Amino acid sequence: MAGIKLFDPFSRRADISRADFSHHWITHHAEIVTHIRRITRYVQSVRLDDSPALLDELFSSSSWDGCAETWHPTSSSVLAMPHEPRFAELMADERNFLDLTRPRHLISSEETLVDEHGFDPRVRGVKLLVFVRRRPEVSGSDFADRWPSAADRDLGRRLAVTRHVRCTAIGHIARAADGSGDLGAAGAASVSDDEYDGVQELWWRHLRAMEDALAAQPEAAQRLLASDLIDAPRSTTLIAHERIIVA
Repeated sequence: MAGIKLFDPFSRRADISRADFSHHWITHHAEIVTHIRRITRYVQSVRLDDSPALLDELFSSSSWDGCAETWHPTSSSVLAMPHEPRFAELMADERNFLDLTRPRHLISSEETLVDEHGFDPRVRGVKLLVFVRRRPEVSGSDFADRWPSAADRDLGRRLAVTRHVRCTAIGHIARAADGSGDLGAAGAASVSDDEYDGVQELWWRHLRAMEDALAAQPEAAQRLLASDLIDAPRSTTLIAHERIIVA
């Protein structure tokens, strides 16, 4: 899909259960988002606790409870969102279920479809998001040029993924809003400067299929997920169910 894709992973308030957090996010908060006209697509990735051993060995653990993913036609459209009639309400509602004292990582990116071999849009299954940081010796331009490699499609098929997307970061749009990183009245104000260089997304039909594939093909998984460009200990993962709110 053309345009800008914005990732916003976050954690729930400490006094709210995972069930209450998810219920509020996928009902009341999602309903407000549907009224933000500048958002052309909105997906919620809701955390699953299970994690294959290989991922725990390669990457740092994440405490995020979910990730909001929104699509926008242009960067100027993202920056204009605070002027939407219900945007202030959206930001205020974050206080009701999110931990706003923890760092947020707003990642603006360009999306590239690597493979849609066998993908059935009616079966969303389980999604793995890998939030990647490049190695210190790898420049940003070199990373952007080399991260999508010619081998990616075949490696994904060896792992039996049903869909494979890479999103290369293009900078923090939120920081440009007013020079402080504050996109609105609430959550975006605490965005961390420790930026990610991209997000890799892979789908399987169910959690067991992902676990079996990673266990059976550890070499292919390491090449695909933690190549020589990736600083794996500083990268992290989120395993999630995907809910499409605005298609």
